Formats: sequence, structure tokens, C-alpha cells
Amino acid sequence: MNISAQSHRRRHGLAAFTLTEIMVSMTVVSLVLAGTMSTFLFGYRMMYRDSQRLATNASLRYFVAQVSKETLDASEFYIFRNYRALDGNIDLTDDVTDYVTTAYGLDIYHGDCLVLVTRINLDATARVRQFRIYYRVATDPSVEAPIRYYESQDYGENGTATSLTTLLNQINLRNNPTFPGSRVLAERSRGRASDNDADTIYPVFSSEFPTLTKTNENVSINVEIINGSTVNHLLSSSSFNYTISPRR
Repeated sequence: MNISAQSHRRRHGLAAFTLTEIMVSMTVVSLVLAGTMSTFLFGYRMMYRDSQRLATNASLRYFVAQVSKETLDASEFYIFRNYRALDGNIDLTDDVTDYVTTAYGLDIYHGDCLVLVTRINLDATARVRQFRIYYRVATDPSVEAPIRYYESQDYGENGTATSLTTLLNQINLRNNPTFPGSRVLAERSRGRASDNDADTIYPVFSSEFPTLTKTNENVSINVEIINGSTVNHLLSSSSFNYTISPRR
């Protein structure tokens, strides 16, 4: 073997990587990739969380804005415990929700079904021009459920000779909560927890009385709108407490 061939082999042997060098390099590359992937996943989770939060807030604003807008035309309201109260045989006196005494000694009426009524004038016996129903499709306020909305036809300036009781009895939500003409305002919602007891969840609507009276014009919305996945620990929710006053 000549000297030239030996020198060629030696040069190539010195230029090669040892097994230890290769393993160290692979370890460094793996650490860099792991860090990059971790940063990417963190950024993705934050982006997903923010997008869900934005969607939550948008749903909440849409729901509250619609209710507050329509109370400007409302002449009266009724709060029912839940949508099953509208069963085709409703009694506007006996079927409204019962009161709950708060820790402050106040009797508050809570319910997951709100009916807003617009009459042709402010007389309680005046003809109905239109009515609207907001309701959660659940009987337990702690259970996540959609908020649905039903709007009757506008009967015009002269209203309809049909009584409100008869009109509501035509909307049998107990047997058909997705009543034709109703639509979803929020896919997932639930009531809010009591300030004094986190295990006590109240329905989304409340008032000092279940109906409009001379001394009571206020309905409060206490709702939690939910988006995201609890499986991935990316739950996004927003609570809102808003007081509306139907027109007198």
C-alpha cells in the first residue's frame, strides 16, 4: 500500500463522526424540537382559548342585547320556572315561578323561561300586539343547555282579539322545545351560582315578582355562556348580570 492511499484513508477517518458525537447531536436536536413543539402547542392552546373566549363574549353580548332591546317595547313580563310550564294549558297566575328567599332575606323569583308581551297600549287588558319567549332547554339550572327564542307574529297596531293565555297555549314547549319558528341564541348556557353558596345554581332570569306590577318593573339576567372543551381544560365562560325594565 502506498503512502498516498494511507494518507487518503487517514484524512477520511479523521473527518468522520464518532458514535458519541452522533448521540450528543441527536440529543440536542431532540431537545430543540421538544422545546419548539412545546412552544407551538402552548401558543395553539392560547389561541384556541382566546378564540373561544371571544366567541363566548360575542354570544353573551348578542343574547343580552336582544333581550334589552325587546324590553323597550314590552308592556309586561312573566317568569316561569322552565320551558315545561308552557304545556298547552297555562295559567298566568298559578304557573309562574315560586320565590326563593335569599341570604339577605329577599324573596326573589327565579326562572329559566321569560315571556315578554307587547300590547297596543299600556292598559293591562289591551289587545296583544306581539309576544316573545326566551327559554333554556333544561329543567335543572346547573345543566348546560341551549337558550332558545321564539317570536310571535306582529298582529299590527290593532293587535289580536285572541287572549294572551290562548296565544301561549298554542306554543306547547313542554312537548316540543324546538317549536317551529324558534331558534338558538346560545348553544351552551347555565345559571349562575349563588354569591353565598357555589353549589346553589339559580336559573338565568330573576325578579322581585314573577310578573310586572306597579312596584316591580325589573328583570335580571344572570347567565353563564360556555364555549370550549372541558376535556382539554379549555373551558371558556362568561357571566353577566344585567337588569332590564319593561316599558310601562
